Amino acid sequence: MNTKGNQKPKKQDEGLARLELRFGKERVEEWKRHFAPRRVIVIEVEDKMCVLRPVTANALSQYATIFRDGGLEPASRYLLEELWLDGDDEIRNNEEYFIGSMLQIQNAVELKKSTCWKL
Repeated sequence: MNTKGNQKPKKQDEGLARLELRFGKERVEEWKRHFAPRRVIVIEVEDKMCVLRPVTANALSQYATIFRDGGLEPASRYLLEELWLDGDDEIRNNEEYFIGSMLQIQNAVELKKSTCWKL
C-alpha cells in the first residue's frame, strides 16, 4: 500500500471510484464540500451502497437513548434513517442487508478515539 504524501491507499481510491460511478462525481464532491471538514460515511453491503452524513451530537444522543432502552437493532435503524443521504433502499428494508450494515453503522458512531483520566 502506497500512502506517501497526499496519495490515498488503493482500496480507498477504488471505493471512491465506485461511489462516483454510482452517484456522480459532482454529487460526491458536493457532499464532501458541504460536510467538510467532517467526512460522509459510505457503507457497502455486497453490491448495495449507501451514503450517510456525519454524525451530529443530537443524533448520537438519540442513538444512545434508543440503544439503552431498546438495544442495537432499533438504535442502528434510527441512526441509518437519521443520517441517510442516498443509496440502495435494500440496506434499510431488507433484513439481510441491514444486518450487514449494523456494525458499520456502529463504526460511524466512533468519531475519534478519546480517553478520560484523573490526576
